[in-house]
Amino acid sequence: MKQSVDWEVLVETVRALPMYPAHKAYVRDKLLSENLGITPEELRARLGIPLGEAMVILREVRMTGEEVLEELSQEFQTPRGYLLASLGGTFEVLHVGHMLLLMTAFRNAENVICGLTSDGFASTLGKSHPIRPYSERESDLKRFLSERGWLDRCKIVKLDDPYGPTIENPSIDLLVVSPSTLQRANEINSKRAERMLKPLHIIVTPLVVAEDGLPISSSRILRGEITVTGRLIKRS
Repeated sequence: MKQSVDWEVLVETVRALPMYPAHKAYVRDKLLSENLGITPEELRARLGIPLGEAMVILREVRMTGEEVLEELSQEFQTPRGYLLASLGGTFEVLHVGHMLLLMTAFRNAENVICGLTSDGFASTLGKSHPIRPYSERESDLKRFLSERGWLDRCKIVKLDDPYGPTIENPSIDLLVVSPSTLQRANEINSKRAERMLKPLHIIVTPLVVAEDGLPISSSRILRGEITVTGRLIKRS
């Protein structure tokens, strides 16, 4: 369902509250790990905040697969403020969590660098499932980018380490990460400071959850628990 003007007014009002950034960070970094299914009413009681603020916080730190697909179906406006964004991942199975990362980058920047882990680097990440060859993962990523009309604005680079071009490219001004990789983003800015480069602005996307309220991941998809959009797979 498309958000109404009233919702947009609520969001802007809540974002202007002095404690909103701190409340949002606390929910994202602490409370969600304790209770992924926390409701706006529970959050209001837990933090002693207005219900409207609780609703906006949860919408900005947690999304369902269906909500991501709804966002993808909406027309893009002119990218907001950044020239070059960067993001990265293994993209073993391209799911709605990856789609949200990519959508956020293209909505906020003119161009995007997408780091794709090399086969060698991927083998060191301790994944619980086999990783497909780089060429196959790159092909799937390019296909999705082409379908969205984003391919001409994107440069795919091979990642042999967790940082790639983000710690040395002065043209990058935005880093898009998921909640689970926020710590890596902070490391990147520390390494940029060592090199006398400006820190990157960081956008943390919401945690994308499946129908059961648990995070969507390539591992769960490959185990046959959920689809790439987060729907539960019923077993006979």
